[in-house]
Amino acid sequence: MICLRYYIVDDDIASRKILSRIIVNEFLGEVIGEEEDAKEAEKEILELLPDIVLIDLLMPFQDGIETVQNLKRWNFSGKFIMISQVENKEMVAKAYNEGVDYFIHKPINLVEVSSVISKVKEQMVMEQSLNKIKESLAYIHQPNTPKKQSTVPDIQETVLQILGEIGIIGESGSNDLLIIMDYLYRKKNLEPNILDKNTLKEIYLQALSFKQDKSTDKEIKALEQRLRRTVNQAMINMASLGLTDYAHPKFEYYSTRFFDFNEIRLKMRELERENSSRLSKINLRKFIYALYQEIEVRGKM
Repeated sequence: MICLRYYIVDDDIASRKILSRIIVNEFLGEVIGEEEDAKEAEKEILELLPDIVLIDLLMPFQDGIETVQNLKRWNFSGKFIMISQVENKEMVAKAYNEGVDYFIHKPINLVEVSSVISKVKEQMVMEQSLNKIKESLAYIHQPNTPKKQSTVPDIQETVLQILGEIGIIGESGSNDLLIIMDYLYRKKNLEPNILDKNTLKEIYLQALSFKQDKSTDKEIKALEQRLRRTVNQAMINMASLGLTDYAHPKFEYYSTRFFDFNEIRLKMRELERENSSRLSKINLRKFIYALYQEIEVRGKM
């Protein structure tokens, strides 16, 4: 279990005390430092290396975004949660672009703080799983298969990055997606438009054969079930994110590209009513196609 360490930066002492009380009383971790001056906070943060920095957006002398930028330049790898009562969408978007992971809105309340911190904790667990998956990727490649050493790892790194962004890096189907994308990459020059010319079953069959696995009907069905569970979890993650922050860049970007948006909206309503008994419609072809295109957009295909 991760015991999180927090540092709070806010010029309002009342906000700092409320956040500290919530973190301690709700057993969310320990507060290892707090500061009202952002410049002074930078020095302590780089010394103490907390897991999470809770930082106010608007402060005198140096605002929260500038502080995040400075810490990033020093390769600080902790997570940032921005505290703000500002509703300006452009400023919020800028904060996300600079590396802020989530927002907490003022006035501060226990439910939102606990919810946001839980999401950050889940993200950290996923990133740990990502590192473990990286270590187990060697078996995917055939030792005698010629490959560009500098490019194939980039493909895997990009896939893992995308899966991490939509919160499914620890799901069993994430490894299947790695195998499928790796196969599609290797075949793209030999068979252009491979996704348009083949059924998903044919793609699964060839991808499994490519990594020297048994490609029986039973194995293909098992793979598809893993993929459906994984994509369903990704849909739940996006719907939850949309409920928390409809303007979140990840929600705006992925919810329409990777999923049928009507299904996302239905899932949001279910989560809002705490009723998820309905079986969601999973469009695997759309998801796999979107993942393939996203890798191309990032210049790795």
